[in-house]
Amino acid sequence: MDISRRELITAAAMTTGGLLLGSAVTQPAMALTAKYEVKPLPFNPGKLKGISEKLIVSHHDKNYAGAVKRLGAIEQKIAELPSDAAPFQMGSLKREALIAMNSMILHEYYFDNLGGDGSISGKVKEIIARDFGSVDAWQRDFKLTGQSLSGGSGWVILAYSPHEKRTYNVWSSDHQVTLAAGIPLLVMDMYEHAYQMDYGPDANSYINAFFANANWDQVNKRVQNLS
Repeated sequence: MDISRRELITAAAMTTGGLLLGSAVTQPAMALTAKYEVKPLPFNPGKLKGISEKLIVSHHDKNYAGAVKRLGAIEQKIAELPSDAAPFQMGSLKREALIAMNSMILHEYYFDNLGGDGSISGKVKEIIARDFGSVDAWQRDFKLTGQSLSGGSGWVILAYSPHEKRTYNVWSSDHQVTLAAGIPLLVMDMYEHAYQMDYGPDANSYINAFFANANWDQVNKRVQNLS
């Protein structure tokens, strides 16, 4: 069949346009990814009692900062997924993003509630006594929960439940298990990187050092923000 020059040009233009249109359809819209920044330590790392400056700086600069950077990289990968990506690709990245985000957030709570003199006072003391019967009973529960995570990984969180209107000591593993809608008041890192450099496998001595450096003024500021 004879094809005129004009028909050939028109057909070529339509084909090219279709390819370009198809390309535009299959490419994902680039999502705007959030920018995360590493927050500095809120205290002098050389002034803690029983936790060395070397350990706390390493913890902050490697473990915490690593989580912040990893979160940004993961979210960029999510934004770059093609429109024909398999569900498992998204699921895998979402899981890793959750781990990195919770690690970032919990580390920030953890560092913020260090640097104090360990003396509990204020409204949080009243709340703890109300919900656990006494401060001693709460502390025994909190420390034993921490000991249950020694040699492994996880967090102990004194969390307030808006649902139940009271506080709980929460056992949290792998940056993922936590109290639904719980608000962290006091956070203790029980990953080995939080104490191994100073204490080896002796998690109990680290837990005691954590309590000696707890910043209860910061915890009381968190209590003030409760609804």
